[in-house]
Amino acid sequence: MIKSIIGHLAIATAFTTWASSAQLELNNGTLKIRTDNTYGGSIVWLSTAGSNFNLVNIHDRGREIQQSYYAGANRTRPGQISNYSPWSWNPVQAGSYTGTASIVDSFSLNNGILYSWTRPKLWDVPNETAQAVIKQWTQFEPNMSQVIRVTNQLVCLRSSNDAWGGPVNRHQELPACYFIRALNRAKIYNGNGSWSDYNYPLLAPGGGWGRPNPPKKAMAFFLQNDFGVGIYSPTANTSWNCGATGTSASTDPNHPDTMHVAPIRTVALDRNTQFTYHYWIVMGNQSTIQTRFNQLLSLYPNG
Repeated sequence: MIKSIIGHLAIATAFTTWASSAQLELNNGTLKIRTDNTYGGSIVWLSTAGSNFNLVNIHDRGREIQQSYYAGANRTRPGQISNYSPWSWNPVQAGSYTGTASIVDSFSLNNGILYSWTRPKLWDVPNETAQAVIKQWTQFEPNMSQVIRVTNQLVCLRSSNDAWGGPVNRHQELPACYFIRALNRAKIYNGNGSWSDYNYPLLAPGGGWGRPNPPKKAMAFFLQNDFGVGIYSPTANTSWNCGATGTSASTDPNHPDTMHVAPIRTVALDRNTQFTYHYWIVMGNQSTIQTRFNQLLSLYPNG
């Protein structure tokens, strides 16, 4: 879905900022979010404002909360990782399967917006920069202190004769989200205050993720104390990916066990496609997330 970002970027009215050599942070006194230029500008941290309890899993460069896209036909290529052969054109914001970082050319915090301009790596080979640019704008939703708005954009710059060929319908992750394994209570929001528990599968060799189809394009994941994080992605138009690896209830962001969810839209990306979408992250207890989901559904039914 190609959309203009004009008119969608708003400025947070009250926040503090923090920066390290690699990370930029927004903190509005309720929530704290960090992006990292050694992970392609992807989201590597979510917590309450004064907490050091991070809800994002960063075990490898396929985790985080990040952009990942698929296009063209599956191909077997020299140097390809055996687990991902054959594979489609797959630029990943944070980097490749072997851990090579994507290249961030612009990384800034201005007027309450975290911004990154990234040349992503292809996932299936050790160190190949995709013919693409990935951009991201991250900010707090005005007048909703528990809500983060993210605008993602892919600009395809592929050669006319590259190996993957023309457009093919593929599932796009909008976005790919990986959380700590302790967020192990998955719920689908049905609207009007109704929730359904989702009994997610464990990812097994040769198996796949579960495929829930949230009617309001909204799901949330909770700790045992009822605090959690929700994802609202109105651009999704088919069943999502959702599941877990491992059986621990780890709170370690670097642990191999993780909770995964990805809203999905079927899109045929061409060699010169520009694709933009918006999604929202909500944090709080179930009542707070429900209230914010209802507001977002009213304000942004189509993203």
